[in-house]
Amino acid sequence: MKKQTAWKPRALRQLSLLALLLLPIDPAWSFDNTPWGNLKTEVGPDAEVPGWFINLGITGARAMITMEEPKKLQVMFVFKKSPAFGKLEVGDKITGANKHAFTTAHKFGYGVGKFGYQGPMMDFASALEESQGKLSGKLVLDVLRGEQKLQVELQVPVTYGTFSETYPFKCKKSDLLLKQSCDWLCKAQLPDGSWSGRPHINAFAAMALLGSGDKRYMTEVTKAMKYMAERTDGKKAQGLPTWDYTLYGTALAEYYLITRKNWVLKELEEINQWLVQAQQGKIVPPETEHIAGGFGHGFYTPGANGYGGMNITTAQAMTAWSLMERCGITVDRARLDAAHAFIAKGTNDIGYVWYADGVGGDGYADMGRTGASAVAHYVDTIGSPKFTSFYKRNARCIGKNPDTFIDTHGCPLLGLVWTGLGAATDPASLRKLMDHNRWSFSLSQCADGSFYYQPNRDNNPQDYTAAPRLAATAATALVLSIKEKKLQITGAAPVLLPPTAKSK
Repeated sequence: MKKQTAWKPRALRQLSLLALLLLPIDPAWSFDNTPWGNLKTEVGPDAEVPGWFINLGITGARAMITMEEPKKLQVMFVFKKSPAFGKLEVGDKITGANKHAFTTAHKFGYGVGKFGYQGPMMDFASALEESQGKLSGKLVLDVLRGEQKLQVELQVPVTYGTFSETYPFKCKKSDLLLKQSCDWLCKAQLPDGSWSGRPHINAFAAMALLGSGDKRYMTEVTKAMKYMAERTDGKKAQGLPTWDYTLYGTALAEYYLITRKNWVLKELEEINQWLVQAQQGKIVPPETEHIAGGFGHGFYTPGANGYGGMNITTAQAMTAWSLMERCGITVDRARLDAAHAFIAKGTNDIGYVWYADGVGGDGYADMGRTGASAVAHYVDTIGSPKFTSFYKRNARCIGKNPDTFIDTHGCPLLGLVWTGLGAATDPASLRKLMDHNRWSFSLSQCADGSFYYQPNRDNNPQDYTAAPRLAATAATALVLSIKEKKLQITGAAPVLLPPTAKSK
């Protein structure tokens, strides 16, 4: 098998946040033929791990799957003082768990017909969940050590128990995981109020703390909001500022609707005006064919910041605007309608949202954009009740195709949040999504209260090297906070405040 060359560190430094979306990525994530296995981080406890490997939940082991042996988990690292330490060895191949052999091969590749993690990952996670419940912590693994067949017994913590049938609602395990992940995020916050130079991490972490409903986190939340306000000053910016303005606008609006802090209104007005200028209008770069109404990576200048409008950034802008309107900020409805038209042009009959303003076939791929559209149209139903049928079609598309939850082009953790929150706009669709993916929460959980960024089939390596646990913990905590329904985007009772004095 031909071995692929790992990406050069210099090239990685030259790429900004989501510019990696532009890069072709080898779709197969076997560590024999992609960069993931050789990619290291210098951050936190994962710095001692020799590569980017699959986290096997709270066992403390990391593994990989190869194309040559798609029914086995090959152990690549074991953390000291973990349940697996002294029991599993590097090179061991796990072939089954709790008397159930892994009989389904892992699917390799990225695209329709290749989504889904049936096989060793789902089977191991199901056994781990079983062991934390009715098996009183006993996890028995079938292991090949060289030519020797062994049964290795691990004792895993039973503190968490198992997910309820209605999780994250009415679920003690979800309650505990949300609290622990929020506590972990508070400890990880930097002195300036941020967590990272990456806007999606900052916005998701702050909204997870705010959405938890726990007032103990408000000091950290306010610090984060001040940081976001300072970085959305209304000035034309270089780089990829649409991500900052749309995500930070959403977070600041949610914060205002809960706290009514007057200083936030000025910040929202600045973001509102920036978005007005950044929205794609009549001037269209000659190399694009996008209709008016969309948003690209950055401030809309012909030929700048990559390329034309995309549905993910357009949906985020639409969400920010709709929430600002709920705050009493006067928003140009014609612009919101134009954003909707841009997204609608890229949405097929089953509700799946494609990359840009063109339908990507009759089927579906990853659901991050579809979820972002569902949220955007859900929070805008106060201004446009006609959008109800649109967001429900998006959400039901996710519910009918729940296998892409942790598979989103370029930035799976961005997709995780929008897919989860988008599905939550339709309770039946959320149930289908969560039921199909409970394994992923068990497998990504770490012993320190955090969650881990699992390698999958279309990754953003910067999120791993910069923060293997930070991005995943922020995203997971925000999804789990759906159960609290404290944010407008997670189902809080709709708020529509009268226009502010400045807006009048």
